[in-house]
Amino acid sequence: LDRAIREIISPVVERSVTISCVTTRELMLKDFAMEPDEMRMRKAAQLMVSNLAGSLALVTCKEPLRVACSNHLRVLLQQAGSIDAQLLEQVVQVCSSDNL
Repeated sequence: LDRAIREIISPVVERSVTISCVTTRELMLKDFAMEPDEMRMRKAAQLMVSNLAGSLALVTCKEPLRVACSNHLRVLLQQAGSIDAQLLEQVVQVCSSDNL
């Protein structure tokens, strides 16, 4: 699981933060155009970017994480011994689905 997370975390976070920053900038320009308090705007922007990036990363990473976990589990089980291919695939699918 650790390997799977390390594989996908960097691109997912980078993409989520980029999208969140662009979205927040547009929303801030629209919603806070008449706000005179710069600190209030800054705090709102930071909270918005943080929440958007976290939610987007969570939604975006589920499928890649499931695929990466499945691949790593498949390799580990194949190295553990000779297991029927159909049984191996069934175990991998059930484990990855149940844990994500």
